[in-house]
Amino acid sequence: MMKPMTKKLLLGIPTVALSAVLACTLAGCGGNAPSGSGGSAPVQEKSKKAKAYDSQTVEVAGITNESVAHGTFYRGDAKLQDGFYLHIKITNNNTKNRTFSSFNVHAAQGDLEAGDPLFTSGKAAVLDYVASEAPDELHEGIDLSERPDIGPGETVEYVYFWAPKTAYYGPITVEFVDAYAPAKNHEAMHFDTTGCETKEFKAAGGVADSGDAANMTGIDCASYSIEAADGYTLDSSNEEHEKADFFHDETGGRLNINIFPRSPEEEVASLEQIYEGKETTTDQVEYNGITWLRFTGPDNGHTLFATAPATGETVRVSIGWKIDWDAAVPMMEALKLK
Repeated sequence: MMKPMTKKLLLGIPTVALSAVLACTLAGCGGNAPSGSGGSAPVQEKSKKAKAYDSQTVEVAGITNESVAHGTFYRGDAKLQDGFYLHIKITNNNTKNRTFSSFNVHAAQGDLEAGDPLFTSGKAAVLDYVASEAPDELHEGIDLSERPDIGPGETVEYVYFWAPKTAYYGPITVEFVDAYAPAKNHEAMHFDTTGCETKEFKAAGGVADSGDAANMTGIDCASYSIEAADGYTLDSSNEEHEKADFFHDETGGRLNINIFPRSPEEEVASLEQIYEGKETTTDQVEYNGITWLRFTGPDNGHTLFATAPATGETVRVSIGWKIDWDAAVPMMEALKLK
């Protein structure tokens, strides 16, 4: 039987460095401090000690991942945002070397199950990997650019850094996936950053979204409002600029809504000119008391235009070719012009 061996290829994180950078690794703030780091938290009563870090462990395809520390970090004044980091120990229990490319690690907003398609969807709730923004203090002795092979019985340490699309604090799920059999070999760890804004974020005047940000389903702006129909997910939105992008779960197609400067008739005429000589159609459809001009292009994609009564703005709906008209109808029924 192979005797496990711990090979310290990468160094851990000094306690002093952690306490200097983090605002959110202590118990009661979405995470816990690493075991043995009791001096980094204010002592309210002599009889009480800082809670030991509550480590999580998952095993996927003979690779054990153990969380060592997690929390939020400030991404700098240019971003005016906090990110999320996870420091883990990775142990290879197999009889052969394993490379970092043999397993994938994803992070997303929400309390999710391992294998949830959201992790690889590219939707707004998926956290972006931002190793280039990693504070040096959080990976001292760990070169994030090097991912060495892990020998049988060896343990290495690594720190992952992610960032939400907007300033988000709430449940976060990290998924560990076997790259060779992702459909069946996956496990998840669950964290919560509610109330974990860093002091730098607060000092810079940052404004955090609520913990429900991952569940946003629609937009309500000056010219229109819409909630995602079944089978659709809000990818991104901007109320000030009256823009919303939706993702069709089944096909991966996209449906975009925004404001255009010219009248519906002028916009359709422009498209007809662009596709002159190709097979296109222009007709009218009506939803919620509004008549829309619908242009269908040679790729069977649909673009619709109508005037919002309240603002006089031209609202454009662009439906990607992957989404057929029947699948688009529920979204048109959900779209209300003001």
